[in-house]
Amino acid sequence: MRRLSRTSLFKYLVLFCLGLGILLILVGGIYWLFGSNSPKTSFQSSSVVSLTRSPNCGSKTGGPSDNPISAKYRENSYPWTNNIKWGCVYNIKDFAGNNLVEQFNSAMNAAVFNGGGVIYFPAGIYEFPDSIFLKNGVLIRGETPAVTDAKSDKYAPASKLVFPKYEPTFSGNGTDNTTAFKKIFTSDAESDSNIGVVNLDINRAGINFGGNVDTVKKQNIVIFGVRNNNVADPANQVPDSSFQEAWMRYSDRFTANIKISALANVLVANNRVNDTITDNYDQPGYKVQSLDKKEVITYAEGNKVPFDYGNHYGIVVNRSKPQGFALAANPKNELGLFRKGVVIRDNWVFHKMRVAIHAAGDGLIIKDNLILDRTNKQWWTDPTGIRQPRGAVTFENRAIDWSGWNVKIEGNNYQVYRHRVMDTPYLSVDGEGILIQECCGGTTVNGAQIVNNQGNGYIGIYKVPEIKNVTIEGNKLSSPEVDKYIIYVVADTNNAPHSMAGVLIDSNQLSGNIVARSSLGGTGNIIKNNVGTNGTIEYSCNVTVDNNSRFIVKPCSPVKQ
Repeated sequence: MRRLSRTSLFKYLVLFCLGLGILLILVGGIYWLFGSNSPKTSFQSSSVVSLTRSPNCGSKTGGPSDNPISAKYRENSYPWTNNIKWGCVYNIKDFAGNNLVEQFNSAMNAAVFNGGGVIYFPAGIYEFPDSIFLKNGVLIRGETPAVTDAKSDKYAPASKLVFPKYEPTFSGNGTDNTTAFKKIFTSDAESDSNIGVVNLDINRAGINFGGNVDTVKKQNIVIFGVRNNNVADPANQVPDSSFQEAWMRYSDRFTANIKISALANVLVANNRVNDTITDNYDQPGYKVQSLDKKEVITYAEGNKVPFDYGNHYGIVVNRSKPQGFALAANPKNELGLFRKGVVIRDNWVFHKMRVAIHAAGDGLIIKDNLILDRTNKQWWTDPTGIRQPRGAVTFENRAIDWSGWNVKIEGNNYQVYRHRVMDTPYLSVDGEGILIQECCGGTTVNGAQIVNNQGNGYIGIYKVPEIKNVTIEGNKLSSPEVDKYIIYVVADTNNAPHSMAGVLIDSNQLSGNIVARSSLGGTGNIIKNNVGTNGTIEYSCNVTVDNNSRFIVKPCSPVKQ
């Protein structure tokens, strides 16, 4: 065998070292691109490559890594929140991008690659040019506020996400709707889980984690410590090109500040909604049809039909379905109304139209919320923004509209007021405080505790054809309108008589009347120990009435055998 010369051996050694160096550089580059926690160039969601995950998570700077739900509500109060990767924190400032959305996507893709985590926004103002989409396992979080109680007027998260403002134009086609009305969405509305928004001031973007309530699979959703203002969508039916100007806009009544559809485990807690609405604007010259559609009426005064960012729902959980729900639903025909683990508590909500809290669930809890409304409201269109309103119009002014079984509604303090209809003496047909009814996502009632609430609107189990095991106790209710029901429990619908059983109305302080009626009878129904102000008690003869003060007790109405 021929021996290599020293010169040849040296050349082979150099080539070997050079090849090894190139290999090490390639391996290091791959690690830097996909596995390191240092800032990197933004890449889109579709470019995430399926590789073995890095054992590390989080970015270099990081941020708070505690579970704020455990800190607020005791360890293991909501154990499912531990599925969120609170300890993997990706500081938005550690990531590069041509704009904030690219920067955000870069941070989110890093989190997704490592199995999820928290994108942290330190104190400051972050101006997003467009909507953002959370991915499976990703939560966004701001700095912990100095005052942590969202019901305090001093509540002010220092991390602020700001989205584009709608700047109206009162001529031509008006300002393009795509310039504003942004949202925080999920990338996959049906399945993205272990997601949420925590300790952020969000201006001009609603939180929409919607989906098909019948088939949705996502779960473990936290909306906590959010301050949210100036949320709206323009209604699709306005402008009506047959008579309205192209620049006209109308606030869509089905929009919500927070809208969620989920399979299980939703916590909407300690949020402050609509405390500083700044973007309302008047629309002088707004046009509507008369009731008979024979003439077009122009409102010269712009404040008659303003574009109002408070004329929609506040918090909606599992109550949105485009084709509507069955009447008096049950778990067999509307399973989406009976999802488990839904809790809405400790929120501050202001609204001027529609429902402040609109939710359904099996074991639903609506607890310790403060709901505010504006007095002396007046409105000049029907709910669509197309015609003048009828005298019997409803704007769905309600504090809490609930459905489901085994529900607890406790400790809420609420205001709700009706609208004056144009300049007539009529008030809108609504004004309920705490309501369930057979329509519109209402269910039969099997297990409900409505206790220790305080408000100026009535508690209504309104013409629900099956009512079982209900306790209405310890509430303090008043009404500005005399001779009105303040507790209304009626099983008979407009179409047929029905029965009820196990209804207890006990130890409430009331300004108004009580009615509890089921024409087909039923057992275990009691009205006792309530204190009124010379109201009346009306009841069917299957209800026991005992030891109530300052009520006129009317003779019972007979039940059918």
